[in-house]
Amino acid sequence: MTGELRKAAKGGDLGRLFEKAADLRTRLTVAEARSERLKQQIRSFRVVPEYTALEREASELTQKLGVLNDENTIDRELVLELRRALDTEAEPAMADLEALYKEAGVILPTAVTRRYAEVEVFHRTIVANRRSHLSGEIEAAEARIADREAAKTRYDQRRAEIMAILNAGGALESFNRLAEEAARVDAEIGTLKLRLEAAETLETTKADLNVKRAQIAKALKDDIHDRGEIIREAILTFESLSEALYERAGSLTIADSNNGPLFEVNIESKRSKGISNVQIFCFDMMLAILGKKRGRSPGFLVHDSHLFDGVDERQTARAIQLGAQSSKEHGFQYLVTMNSDALPKEGFDKSFRIEDYILPVRLTDATETGGLFGLRFE
Repeated sequence: MTGELRKAAKGGDLGRLFEKAADLRTRLTVAEARSERLKQQIRSFRVVPEYTALEREASELTQKLGVLNDENTIDRELVLELRRALDTEAEPAMADLEALYKEAGVILPTAVTRRYAEVEVFHRTIVANRRSHLSGEIEAAEARIADREAAKTRYDQRRAEIMAILNAGGALESFNRLAEEAARVDAEIGTLKLRLEAAETLETTKADLNVKRAQIAKALKDDIHDRGEIIREAILTFESLSEALYERAGSLTIADSNNGPLFEVNIESKRSKGISNVQIFCFDMMLAILGKKRGRSPGFLVHDSHLFDGVDERQTARAIQLGAQSSKEHGFQYLVTMNSDALPKEGFDKSFRIEDYILPVRLTDATETGGLFGLRFE
């Protein structure tokens, strides 16, 4: 029964119900551990009411810090360029020009000299203004960098506060999802426990059945041994009956099996439907004889003409004659229902008159009164 359940379960939706208990036990252990972890997370979970708003603010702060870093990079590069430009600004070389003219022997007029002096003052003023402008640009860029660094410090502090809050808790939605997962795992645990219980019961039942099957098999072996004389008589009776029909006697084997006693009959001849039917005839006749001897027989044996389908006419005649002789010898009645046209015409011994054994009541469809118990056979 257990094997049939398993076989049926493997081919249908019940397959998962009949898993091995060891596999289910492993799955149950893993599920219980996961349930405990989820419950611990739920116990330590702190819901942050403004979780979404804080998460959005932290994201905005991160974006602002990125922009400030980019702008500071641009201003730092600008400061480097301005310092290089400031370093390259030089005073006008008017004294060198005057010395050049003297070496050439050219005496510049007083008006020209005064003009050069004015140009020199003008150029010095331009350079001074240029240097002042560059210095102002550098100071402005450095001031912007300092302001951004101060803003970055504030943003970093605020973001750190927000992340500490978010890390310590979570949103209500997260808590609900955690609770739902814990409930799902608990439901799975309940199902696994039921399936484990069913699997253990099934395997225990199977083990018990195996023990009982072994006990029954042993009891059957002992019974066959104890009934050795009866089995011996059955074997010899079957052999005698088959030998009366064929030149070589048949054999009857009685053995034990997992499904009970096993009866095998064999008549060494060409295999055909007729031989198989004769084996049945001999086996039935053997049971009738032994049953009558031990008072366990109804007192009659009935065969239909279908039993002799495919049997040679002479073999059929010999079987009918053997049945008549055996029933007379052992005191039981042997009945054969057979159409008159199927009754053998030859094969009987000369001393055996088949007419003496034909019952006077005959069924016929020639008249309206023919039939059996008022039934008509069309």
